[in-house]
Amino acid sequence: MPTNRRELKEWLLHQLPAFISSCETEVTSDEDEMLVILHLDTSELGEMKEHERKQAEQAFITHYRAETKPLRIELARDIHQMYGYTVTWGMRAGKTVQFFTSNQKPVMTRLSYYERRVLDTLIAANVANTRSAALGYIVRTFAAEHQDWLDEVQAALVQVEQLRQQLRPVSRQGPPITLLSDSSEQQKEPPTV
Repeated sequence: MPTNRRELKEWLLHQLPAFISSCETEVTSDEDEMLVILHLDTSELGEMKEHERKQAEQAFITHYRAETKPLRIELARDIHQMYGYTVTWGMRAGKTVQFFTSNQKPVMTRLSYYERRVLDTLIAANVANTRSAALGYIVRTFAAEHQDWLDEVQAALVQVEQLRQQLRPVSRQGPPITLLSDSSEQQKEPPTV
């Protein structure tokens, strides 16, 4: 049974068919959910115009999504039993990424009058049908417009977590070592003036 993300990736690679396990697999998680993005090899597509390539990448994803569905369902059950995570699956073919599962978790937030008014305006404009959908739309729009910045921040956060792991204190065995053995030297009184 895998115990960390690296071991989980290795375990997944052993469970997946060869056409996927030979490629990169992205595994990320938060407290509730694990996201697994399977990469597909698109080298056989060759040179194409951009819109043709996008259609070919989408066709790859559609084909392999159907082919791997029973296996992904089984693996999601196993991961849920081992880790307690709900799994969201996705596939990447070239520049095209598609998510197959849309697990949604409620997020409690407090919004000011102005912020609620923005959400209500989106509802009135038929951009969304609920405040929750409007807030989701705003988050997706922000992510699309600021993806480079978000990528930089997320990479920095990975480095911070790595540093935290390196700096984690190690349990000491036994009492601390004293530098001075003579207690009279340790407690010298300052001279009186």
